[in-house]
Amino acid sequence: MRFSEVIGQEKLKSKLIAGVRHGRIPHAQLFLGKSGFGGLPLALAYTQYISCKNPSETDSCGECPSCRKMNTITHPDVHFSFPFPSDKAKKSSELMEEWRNVLTEQPYIHLPDWMLALGAEKKQANFPIAECREIIRSLSLKPFESEYKFLILWLPEFLGNEGNVLLKIIEEPPHNTIFLIVAENEEKILGTILSRTQPVKVPPLLVSELKDYLIKSNNLSDEEATRVAHISHGDFNESQKFATGFESPFFDTWRGWMALCYGRKMGELVAWAESSSQMGKESLKGFLQYGLELLRGVLVTSYSSELNSWGGSEAKFIANMNSIGIPFENLEVMCNEIERSIGLIERNAQPKMVLLDLSFIITRKLKI
Repeated sequence: MRFSEVIGQEKLKSKLIAGVRHGRIPHAQLFLGKSGFGGLPLALAYTQYISCKNPSETDSCGECPSCRKMNTITHPDVHFSFPFPSDKAKKSSELMEEWRNVLTEQPYIHLPDWMLALGAEKKQANFPIAECREIIRSLSLKPFESEYKFLILWLPEFLGNEGNVLLKIIEEPPHNTIFLIVAENEEKILGTILSRTQPVKVPPLLVSELKDYLIKSNNLSDEEATRVAHISHGDFNESQKFATGFESPFFDTWRGWMALCYGRKMGELVAWAESSSQMGKESLKGFLQYGLELLRGVLVTSYSSELNSWGGSEAKFIANMNSIGIPFENLEVMCNEIERSIGLIERNAQPKMVLLDLSFIITRKLKI
C-alpha cells in the first residue's frame, strides 16, 4: 500500500517519510488510534516505503518487486500477527490466506470485520502463547530480500500475560528488525510493551479529508459528503456505512429494547436480557456503542432538530425520543450507564446481569 492510497493524515505521512529519508527508523513503534483513522494502512505504507527499491521524496514507487509483493501481502520479510479464536488456528500464519483476503479488500479493517471473515462473530479473539513463540522464531531468521524484516502486530490489546514473552525481543531485537504495533486502546496494552515502543498518535481524519474522499469515491454531493463526514467523527469505517445508506443491524434490537423499557415491561426485559446476552462479547459491545451514539444524537438534537445529522429510521427514532420530553439529565445518566456497562463487559462481567441492571436503570430514567 502506498502513502497516496492512505486517506488524509498528511502531517503524519510527512513525518514518517522524513524519518526514513534521514535514517531515523525506530525499531519499535506503536500506531495508536481507532481502526477507521488509518493506523494499519499507515503501517503498511510505511513498511512499503522502507522496503521500496526506488522511493521518491513522497512515496514508494509501487512498481519494484518489493512494492508488488507488498501490494499482494506476500513479501517474505513482512510478518503479521493478529488475534484469532483458539478453535480456528494455533498461529497467525495458519490464517494468512483469510487475513490477506480481508486486508486486500479493506485495509481499514476493524475487529468485527475480521471475526466475521472467520465466521467467529460470537467468539473471543486472543494471542495464544504459541503465537508469541512463533513471532520470536520468525524474527530470528535473516531477511530474504529487504534490508529489514518487519513484524506488523495488530491489536496488542488482546495480548494477555503471554505477551511478556515478547518483551526481550522488542527491547533488544535482532539486527534490522522493525516492530510496527497497531492498537486502538492504550489502556488495554501491557505496560511493559508500552514502555518499549515509540508512540505514533493517529488522529481522527479531518472533515475536509473525509469529505473529499466521499465526493470522489462514493459520488456524494457536497452537502451529503459534509453531513456524513461530520457524523463519522473522523472514522473512515463509519463514513462508509453512512455513505451507503447503512442502517445498523443493531437498530431493530435497540428500538425494541427501548420500547420495552419505556413500556416498563419488566418480565419481557428479563427475557430480552437472557436472549441478548448470547450475542457474543464483541457484538454486545458494538450494540451498546451503537446505542450510545444514538442517545448522544438525542442529546444534541434536544437543542435543535436541525442538528439531527442521522438519516432514515435512525433519524426518526431520535426525533421520537425527543418528542417524549426526556429530561437532559436523564439522558446523560443513560449515556454514562451504557459506557459503564461497556467497561464491565470488557472486564468479563456476566452479560445477562449487566444488561438486566442497565435495563432497569434506563426504565427508571425514561419515566417522565
